[in-house]
Amino acid sequence: MSSDTTFDYPRTGIVLPEYADRSGDWLVDYAEDAAASGFDSVWVGEGWGYNPFSLLARIAERTDCALGTCIANAFARSPAALAANALTIHEATDGRFLLGLGSSTPQVVEGYHGQSFERPLRRIRETIEILDLALSGDRIDYDGEIFDLGGFALNHADGQAVPVLNAALGTTNIAMSIDFADGLLPHLMPLPAIEDAIEAARERANRDRDLHVSPSIPTAVSDDPEEAREVLSRHVAYYVGSTDFYNGVVADHGFPEEAEAIQAAWEDGDKAGAARAVSTDLQDALGIAGTPEHARERVTELLDGVVDTALISFPQGATDEMFEATLDALPPELN
Repeated sequence: MSSDTTFDYPRTGIVLPEYADRSGDWLVDYAEDAAASGFDSVWVGEGWGYNPFSLLARIAERTDCALGTCIANAFARSPAALAANALTIHEATDGRFLLGLGSSTPQVVEGYHGQSFERPLRRIRETIEILDLALSGDRIDYDGEIFDLGGFALNHADGQAVPVLNAALGTTNIAMSIDFADGLLPHLMPLPAIEDAIEAARERANRDRDLHVSPSIPTAVSDDPEEAREVLSRHVAYYVGSTDFYNGVVADHGFPEEAEAIQAAWEDGDKAGAARAVSTDLQDALGIAGTPEHARERVTELLDGVVDTALISFPQGATDEMFEATLDALPPELN
């Protein structure tokens, strides 16, 4: 999206639990319920299940809120195909579509899509540049290091404003986001560290631009706060224990001892021990776990700080009661 174009960003969003054992009909119904409860945006992820754009098109028929991807895999389709999908959902939402974009992981890109996980940051940059060019309606003449395109223009495109939020966590990737993207969509970066991470990235960026900060916040809401914390702890243990990248993000942003203990237990096959190693401070830094009252207070605090749009996602293992409690408790009333 061009820097001189304004966009009415949502303040709150629900990220559908696409990974869960739920049908597409259930997800669309839940999206409609989320919009009715006051969330002003609904987001769909991409893994190895439903096509996020197809699911969003179904949701667009039932809601009038903003819709987004959290996230679309940049390796799963060409930039031109991504632009066509973005254009379609932009029109279906009357201009209220946001494109969350990321490079996913080598396991998904290579094991599921059969693509080589090469130069992911460069691919994200070129994808964003091609998206902007395609949506402008101009000929897509692009000579990049990964993509070499020419001779075509995207039909029906005439400058549609589609914000691109990059799922960046590392300093170089955040710097690239400052230069080329419109916003940041981090997952499992300690929330108190986001502001400092952006400022550190500014030293590497070539442009001085603000980023719209929209973290995906794993949230477990329950009248039983201990149950909520157990669900969030297991979720964090899985990512921090099994993935070097997320382990490094947590360690580099204030929790090196917890990161080491979680990974050691996980590698020993002690998943329960890994979950116990997730301290209360780490839980509170990465997500929200507790009663409905606590959840409302925490979301309000975050929106009063560095967070521009609070995306409420669900930890793996969230229960039906937690899905219902989230819509009963959130979003909070905002001024």
